[in-house]
Amino acid sequence: MNKIDFQCIIIGAGPAGARAAYELSKIQKDILIIDYRDKLGDKLCTGIIGKNCADEFGLDKDLIYHEANSADIYSPDNNHYSLHSKDSKAMIIDRVEYIKRLTKLAKNNGVKIYKNSRVQSISINNNKVQLSYKSLNKIYNVTSKTIIIASGLENKLLTDINLNPLDKKHILNGSQIIIKNHLNIKNTKVFLGSKYGPQGFGWTVPINQNKLLIGVLTKGKSKEITKSFMKNLLDQYQIKKTDTKEIKSWGIPIKPIEKTYAERTLVIGDAAGLVKPVTGGGIYYSQLSGKIAAEIIHKALSENSFNEDALAEYEIKWKNKIDSEIKRGNKMREILFNFSDQKLSQLLNFSLTNKLILKILLSKEISFDNHFKSFEKFIYNKNIIKIYSDSKSKLIKSIIPSLKKHILN
Repeated sequence: MNKIDFQCIIIGAGPAGARAAYELSKIQKDILIIDYRDKLGDKLCTGIIGKNCADEFGLDKDLIYHEANSADIYSPDNNHYSLHSKDSKAMIIDRVEYIKRLTKLAKNNGVKIYKNSRVQSISINNNKVQLSYKSLNKIYNVTSKTIIIASGLENKLLTDINLNPLDKKHILNGSQIIIKNHLNIKNTKVFLGSKYGPQGFGWTVPINQNKLLIGVLTKGKSKEITKSFMKNLLDQYQIKKTDTKEIKSWGIPIKPIEKTYAERTLVIGDAAGLVKPVTGGGIYYSQLSGKIAAEIIHKALSENSFNEDALAEYEIKWKNKIDSEIKRGNKMREILFNFSDQKLSQLLNFSLTNKLILKILLSKEISFDNHFKSFEKFIYNKNIIKIYSDSKSKLIKSIIPSLKKHILN
């Protein structure tokens, strides 16, 4: 056998790749991370994680900008509803520093990191994986026994190993900008309605007292919608215009690819389409898949078995944890985000002005990291069923049976 440089090469150092590298580095040597960025982890993201994610993977307290126990929801008719919980539902964190620390832990365990390097191609034969990557305008080749693809929506790399990329219809468009918090917004605000594009919504998330995130997730033209959204906000607060060149855009998958493994290869995180479909959040599922991938790669290396059958266990394991959540979350997104503005406003007004509904929505049982499981608990609650079924409105009366029929069956 020809000389092989590494046991595993991980392409991409976001939360998925960084987690995989760190977990694998505790039990294997000769691991490499390749990432096209100089600043690892720097990507469009609000940096919101839930309590489940923090509890499972750990979080240094100094990385938390602030804990989110309140939010304002704005309906299409511009009414707004304030939600406040005694307990923190989520945290807004310094995503870049979070990834930086995770990769540093991996590096301390011997992982090598090639920054400013973009993988150009992958080829696999019976004995090794060969990667070609570009750095400083030069092309280099490197070999490995296994690879983990954690590079986001990099379609070409998937086709190199005969995996099908995700169809564009299952990819949402996200855009976001960071501005000075002249608006003095102190908590997260979510804006719903058709003005944010098909199945879209907007948000403002204060990072701290000085900085504010403004963004949109939609099936429409997110950058143009974000420009309009930001202009309306700034006009409302009589703030001077901000340079829209700073708006960053990204594709966000809301459905897994057909197959997340191949010979000597596993695909994780955004690259595999493992994202919460309702909000587009990917940090939690990325780390879940990264941890599982590390376990399966370690087993493959230990047994010197790298065929598809040996690696198929990875997909079985992540599906056991989150496949139902993703599939049903997608159904929930399609129904809730396809209400007309009028119906959505009516539903929000009925739901978010009822004290008992709010109490249940904000209870400890409702998790930011498991949208569908939380939704399921909500619509099976006897008190909730009675509140909606007693309504005189046909829309409100039919909402629970309709959701059960289309989502749970």
